[in-house]
Amino acid sequence: MHRLRSLVPSANYLFVFEAAARRGSFTAAAEELNVSQPAVSKTIKLLEEATGLQLFRREHKRLELTAEGLRFYKEIQQSFDHLHMVLTSLRRQLSKDTVRVSFSTSFIQLWLLPRLKGFKAKYPDVSLHIAESSRDDQDLIVEDIDLSARLGRGEWPGVHAWEFVTEEILPVCSPEYLRERGPISTPAQLLKHPLLHFEERHRTRLGWKKWMMHHSVPVTKLDLDAVFTDALASIEAAVHGHGIALGWKHLVQDHVRAGRLVYPLKSVYRSGETIFLVMPAQRPPKPGALLFRDWLLQQSADAAFSFE
Repeated sequence: MHRLRSLVPSANYLFVFEAAARRGSFTAAAEELNVSQPAVSKTIKLLEEATGLQLFRREHKRLELTAEGLRFYKEIQQSFDHLHMVLTSLRRQLSKDTVRVSFSTSFIQLWLLPRLKGFKAKYPDVSLHIAESSRDDQDLIVEDIDLSARLGRGEWPGVHAWEFVTEEILPVCSPEYLRERGPISTPAQLLKHPLLHFEERHRTRLGWKKWMMHHSVPVTKLDLDAVFTDALASIEAAVHGHGIALGWKHLVQDHVRAGRLVYPLKSVYRSGETIFLVMPAQRPPKPGALLFRDWLLQQSADAAFSFE
């Protein structure tokens, strides 16, 4: 608690006093503040009692500031003017800043877009330029990126990093597909199903072979009947019932909640790595970028807490 509060219990006292001193009338201050005249009078009395100062002289129908009241009024005016200038400057800076962010297509389509309306409602003055990235090793300075994401241990030169979500990967398919094909009880049984693969040119991600090996399923060769160029397409193919895809838990959880995808078995691959939000360390962050980063972290925490 700021020590000023021991002298002024409510900031509203200051707004009421400033209006009364500026207008030279409790009645005029009441009209301006849309309250009753007795409410203004009572607030001034409470302020005088709290500070131990007589701020006004009330002689007949005239209202005059005392010497202490005049000095207090000038200080409050200067403080209010300064705060107004700072807030106006900050809001103007936010409105001018375009925050440039870059994420994978999968993250943008499956995670960000379903939540983005909430950010814009909370921070309408922050402009976002959202780019789809096909690589994890972007040079944030050269490519003028304010915020991005990387998978790893969080130790990269030239960037600040914040833990976003741990990497957890499970098989996913549509509920209709599972009803038609019957239940799956072991990882080995997945080999009897069409597995949906993806190979991204500039980004290395876990594939079916490594997932099977992690679950002690011997694999020499997998059928590659359906191979997509990004993870998003393989997940969407699973939604449409074409087979079973590998789903990153944080990306597919909205599909699972909505009933568009299910986990045919809950055998999870945990890589031990984490997806981090990253910002360039060589330049000060834009205020809007900090707001977006904090919002993303909060959304991730909320999603993890509510997901069953």
